[in-house]
Amino acid sequence: MIDVSNPDPVMPRSDSEILVDWRDLQAVLQALLYQGAAAISPLPRLEAIEKEALDLLKRDPDESLVILFQALADLSLGYCATHALLSAVVCELSAEKLGTAETDRRVLFRAALTMNIGMARDQDSLARQSTALLNDVQRKLIRKHPENSLAILQSLGVTDDNQLDIVRWHHEPDESCGMNSNLASRRLLRMADGFVAKMAARKTRLAMSPLSAAQSVFLGTDAEQAKLALAMTTALGFYPPGTYVQLVNGEKAVSVKRGLRASHPQVVSIVSPGGMPLNPCLFRDTNNPKYAIRSPFNAEKIKIKVNLEQVLKARPDRTA
Repeated sequence: MIDVSNPDPVMPRSDSEILVDWRDLQAVLQALLYQGAAAISPLPRLEAIEKEALDLLKRDPDESLVILFQALADLSLGYCATHALLSAVVCELSAEKLGTAETDRRVLFRAALTMNIGMARDQDSLARQSTALLNDVQRKLIRKHPENSLAILQSLGVTDDNQLDIVRWHHEPDESCGMNSNLASRRLLRMADGFVAKMAARKTRLAMSPLSAAQSVFLGTDAEQAKLALAMTTALGFYPPGTYVQLVNGEKAVSVKRGLRASHPQVVSIVSPGGMPLNPCLFRDTNNPKYAIRSPFNAEKIKIKVNLEQVLKARPDRTA
């Protein structure tokens, strides 16, 4: 388990441990978000989580996306921390495409990790509830959570005005609120937040496909927002690593690596055209017309237990 009491821990780096590392981060971030204002030594712990997440992302961004998008489909892991980590990663990859300065990217990353600390437990409860209807208390909590998150972060000793500004106004459609210097960061976080939420399944609905989620978040954007949307789509591809597709040959596959074109990722087939599990999993390059993508496929419709370690090992150019 990662020791997040140490702001500069020594982390394992073998290929077999990257999955465990992300799962460890998800668990320790969830604990911190749940603790909220009662968290002990929160700033060194957040710094350690941020450092480890960025190290893992730099080491293998495709594998990181596989693990996080797969975790998003598993509500038993807890939704709030997975949502925070994936939103932070989406922001980081998109901001890199935009040429955003590293100092601004670090602030945005921290804001994404902590934006929902004001409703962490409730975020998990809402993800699991069996009705889509919200009561008055829930609607008020959702409306007030950026303000609640701001208050908690201030109580924990966060003094970075930029981080606090992004967290406070990350849901606000009135862009005159907040610091103008953070406008692009707030827009990007709002897009990533919405995109990840729509990609997550609920008991009351299936997850949206990446294409549908992107279209719903980016629809009706102005020129500046369209620029951010393009960067996000370029960063993730149309079929982000960790999401499912059906191939023209009938196989069902997991995207494992972004391709040179957004529409042509590398994938690993896990289900045969006849619906049987493939053992071993089979690597496919969707640039080959035999293995072209027919359509995205919902995780909830995969009727087998996916062995993620085997899927990851099937990628031939996996980072050493």
